[in-house]
Amino acid sequence: MDGLRALAMLMVVCLHLGQWTGSLIDDKGRPGPLARVLNGFDVSVPLFFVISGYLLYRPWAAAALTGLRAPRAADYYWHRLIRIMPAYWLLIITSLLVFDRERLGDGWRIVRLLTVQHVEHWMDLRVDPGSVSDWAQTWSLATEVHFYLALPLIAFVLHRALSSRHGVRLALGLLAGVVMLDLAWLVASSPASLQGPTGLWWLCGYVGFFAVGMALAVLVAHIDHTGQLPSPVRFVIRHPWVCWAAAAVAFALLNTPPAGGLSAPADQWEAAFRYVADLTVVVGLAAPLVFARASGPARLLSHPVLAWLGGISYGIFLWHLIVLQVTVRTVLGLHYAQAGTGAFFVLLPFVLLLSVAAGWASHQLVEAPVVRRFRRRPRG
Repeated sequence: MDGLRALAMLMVVCLHLGQWTGSLIDDKGRPGPLARVLNGFDVSVPLFFVISGYLLYRPWAAAALTGLRAPRAADYYWHRLIRIMPAYWLLIITSLLVFDRERLGDGWRIVRLLTVQHVEHWMDLRVDPGSVSDWAQTWSLATEVHFYLALPLIAFVLHRALSSRHGVRLALGLLAGVVMLDLAWLVASSPASLQGPTGLWWLCGYVGFFAVGMALAVLVAHIDHTGQLPSPVRFVIRHPWVCWAAAAVAFALLNTPPAGGLSAPADQWEAAFRYVADLTVVVGLAAPLVFARASGPARLLSHPVLAWLGGISYGIFLWHLIVLQVTVRTVLGLHYAQAGTGAFFVLLPFVLLLSVAAGWASHQLVEAPVVRRFRRRPRG
């Protein structure tokens, strides 16, 4: 999973660099030269959400099926707080003090930023070609935080389902229902939902991907508890590369006209097409890593370099956009979407190197020390 997280993080950096150099969308809103490759890289966001759903819900799923003690909600919330917020607060405070001092007097904006409740306030993100203080990538962190808040309640409902006679089937059915309702909501509200950040970035429209990760956690807990392999799991174990091939095909389809344009809101059919293609990509990539841990895909993403990058990916996520903008604007003197495709390939190694350095520093100096110092030990 660390390797998969690293892959998603690399896609995020490339996607944003494509935006800022004009390789994805130029300064006139037209598709750039690399648009039909980079357009599919926004599947990285659903990938992050599937990983979170799987890793965070797995202890609850195991407890429900084995009768062991479930995680305490208070401990869970505390561990999420110390894992996520200190590094995020450092980013916000540093960028406000260095790049955005004139807006320090806007108290409610700062409160929304520090509490990760800014997803409904577009101006809070300061996506402004004249400002380096741009936290546009943190919309997905806000979506994650809303899932974090909801997870204990969701786990309580699924615990009741998993404790019933047809527990695993019922729980998987409920999670599949969440995916279908999520898709239905997105289709029913398109294109209106895609005309502003409130509709596009809220938990609705993405909760299905968290549900997919939770479904994977249910299946893994069921296998660990009973040793029984459902037919789909046996297929994944026997044919892991077929799953990745399906993911590759779906990724290619994300870069075709039926998946929607780059600058115009998707219509209902495009929204549905993209959602299904995203689901195919994330399930195709994640399933072999979860169920076939000795397979080729799992070994590939277990490479020490990818595992290390995955371990520091949160810091890379937080700092890469400021690194990118400082590099493009301050060093090269170029404005948004004016650098061009040549600059994309020239800048990519430097942006990656500096972002990785910032991510490593964040992990070593903030994230890991805070977790070690304040983590609560399980009771009992």
